[in-house]
Formats: sequence, structure tokens, C-alpha cells
Amino acid sequence: MTSPITPANPPRPALKATDEKSFAFTSTTYRWPIIITKAIDDIYKTRHDIDTSKEPEKAKEGKDIMDSIALLKYEMQRKRQLTPIEDDGEPDINTYNEVFTRYFKEENWYSASWLFTECYLYRRIRSILAKTKYWRNYDPFFRQKEEIIKASFAAIIELAKRIDELISNQNHDKKILFHELAQISLWGNATDLSLLTNLNYNDINKLQSIDAKALEQSENKILVNDLEKLWNKLSHYQQKRIDFVLDNAGFELYGDLIFADWLIQAGYASEIYLHIKAIPWFVSDTTSNDFNLLLSSLKNGSLSASSDEKIYLEKLAKRWQEYIENNKWILKSDYFWTSPYSYWHLKEQAPELFTDISKSSLVIFKGDLNYRKLVYDCKWPTTTPFKEAIGLFATEKSAPPILALRTSKADVIVGLPEGIEERLSALEADWMYSGKYAVIQFNEGNQ
Repeated sequence: MTSPITPANPPRPALKATDEKSFAFTSTTYRWPIIITKAIDDIYKTRHDIDTSKEPEKAKEGKDIMDSIALLKYEMQRKRQLTPIEDDGEPDINTYNEVFTRYFKEENWYSASWLFTECYLYRRIRSILAKTKYWRNYDPFFRQKEEIIKASFAAIIELAKRIDELISNQNHDKKILFHELAQISLWGNATDLSLLTNLNYNDINKLQSIDAKALEQSENKILVNDLEKLWNKLSHYQQKRIDFVLDNAGFELYGDLIFADWLIQAGYASEIYLHIKAIPWFVSDTTSNDFNLLLSSLKNGSLSASSDEKIYLEKLAKRWQEYIENNKWILKSDYFWTSPYSYWHLKEQAPELFTDISKSSLVIFKGDLNYRKLVYDCKWPTTTPFKEAIGLFATEKSAPPILALRTSKADVIVGLPEGIEERLSALEADWMYSGKYAVIQFNEGNQ
């Protein structure tokens, strides 16, 4: 009899930090302490600006938050046993503690499934803040996301000019544009703050190069590219609903919105649902505050742009604001996206969300974490068909077509042709999680 698929028993052996050769081990041992330290530093900076004579309670809470996050770091680095999350009044607290109690109450930071511990880490940070009076809505990663937008101004302006030209001149080959804008959306994921913990401005500019030559070179790094399959379907679309399950804020979000803008203007979509995170998540994932920050940055001239360049940004912001006001772009958040569950469990854990998303003609999953949750973050053979690895999105009758746009930053990947893993492993030991390689994978769904 086959054992049921659960967070502790994925369809293949789970990725765990007990494997010292895995990226799970590297993340737990080296990346996460840096991320936690940056969160503490951020709270320190904010607390430093508080007038303690006027806001003594807020200042005290800030100190308590820093101490609590430091203790979390201590527990993790010493491989302490995981503990339940204290009730903080958030809607998902029972979900987390049910998963913990059923599957991981005897496990530590290294022995539990990596997908669970990474989600658990950010949920613990959220809980520390949620239990306070003055810091309840504080995002300890917001300052980093804000800096990324400022550092991305050159690429932001370049893309604003590009989309303006495309909209003004409708004679362009739509197939070529589709490929170009999908790849910009794909490679925007290169500036993932949870992975690039020591990024500087020069690094950002290199990662965000969007000229034709750079895109052509990047295309050689796409190990599976199903854009042509999708185009054959998309080219017949007229005024459909398309969904983006978003990943990172900042430049990646901007690239996603450029793509979404074009899909509306080219007539392939009448409405686009943009699924954002309900809480600060994996450092740079998009929340409503991040979306609003991007829009306001385009509107108010906070980017280092000339007066001519600002015209392009203002036109863009005006059009995007109209999309929102006219329900052409619809922002949605659901706590399932920040749950510890793989998307294999979407229908059972969030039936209303599954019913709603099944109305879509295409769901685009952005980034690495969404990919890990699609394929259950386990040790699949790399030649496993994408359709086999995505669970209910392949098996449920009402499942919508899906597209995964993912730069590879974890040691799980499926759908590769025979021989690719062997060839790349002989050249680069970290090829699977370096962010240099990508996959664009499409499944037609069962609608």
C-alpha cells in the first residue's frame, strides 16, 4: 500500500539540511544566519530613530524583537528541536501548528524537510512581530526591497521606453515580443534577495541587462523552453483571464508587470490576477506594500531619472493605475501561498482558491520557491517529466494550464533531457542552484 503524500513524505525523498552536500545544508548553515542578522540590523536602524522619551513602549518592543530574532538564530545554528509557533492571532497559525504537530514535532532545523523549515523560519519572524503592538505591520525586509528599486533605475527606465514604443507601434511581430517579454520576466528573478545576500549596485546592473544580445546569451542557459508550446495556445487567446503567482518585489515585479501590461495591450488578456504574499516572505517576495512602493516610485519621481525619462515612467504608472481602478489588474492574497504546504495540496487546503484559480486560462508561476512548491521540493530524477512532478495541476479535471518561469536556485529540477545533468555536473558542481540556469515549463491542464 502506498503511503500518503505529506509534507514529511513527498513523492520522492525530501531535501534536508542533514545532507552536507546539498544546497539545503548551505542555506541553513550559511545563508539563513546572514538573512536573520540583516533583519536584526534593520530593526536596530529603525529603533535607533525612535525618540525614546516620546515612544518608550515602541522602543522597548524593538529591543525585545531583536532579542527574540537573535534567539531564533541561536536555536537554528545549534540545531535545536523545532517548537510550535505561539498563537499570534494570524489566520494561518493553526495550519502551521497542525503541520508541525503531525509531521515535525520530533525534528530539528536540519532533520525536518527543508521546504518546511524555510517556511517555518519566515513564519517565526512574522510571529515575533505580529505579537507586538507597535511593530505588528513592520516588514524587516522592506528597506532592502526599497534599495533594490533605487538600484534598478537604469533597467526600469529602459523597459519603460521599450513598452511605450511597443504600445505606440502595433506592427511588431507579437510572437517575438512574447518571447522577449517572457524572458525578461524570467530573468528578473536573478535579483532574489534571499539568495544574493551580498549584492551591490554593479552586480544588480549586470543581472538586469535587457539588451537583445544579453537576452540571446541568456537563452542558451534555458535548459527547457516551452514558450513555443504556450505561444501556439496563447496566439488563439482573445480577452482571457491570466494569473501571475508573483515572486520577488522590485525589478522582478516590474518585469512581470511589463509582461502583464503587454498581454492586456496585445489583446490576449482582459483581466490579470496578480497573486501577492499576505506577509513578508523569503526576504523579497511581493506584498501589497511592495506593489504600492513600485507604483509610487514610478509616479513621484523618486528614481534618478531625467525629465524626459520621467515622462515614460509617469505614463506607465498612470496606465497601470487605470488597470487597477478598472479591474483589469486584480491584486489577490491568500495565506496558502505562505503556508508550509506544497501546491500538490492546494485543493484540499484552500478549496476556494483552487476553484477561483481554475477559472484562469493560464497561471504563470514565477520564481524558485513557487517551482519548489509545484514539484514538492524532493529528489526527483532530473529527467522526470514536468507533468508527473506537478501533482494536482496535472491530475485534477479542472486544473488550469500552468507556466513555470524559474531560474534554478535549489537542488530540485525536473523535465530535463537525458544527459543534461551529467554534462553540467561535470562542469559546475553548483549548476542546479547557482541561478545561472533556468527552465520555462508548460502544462496544458485539464479544463
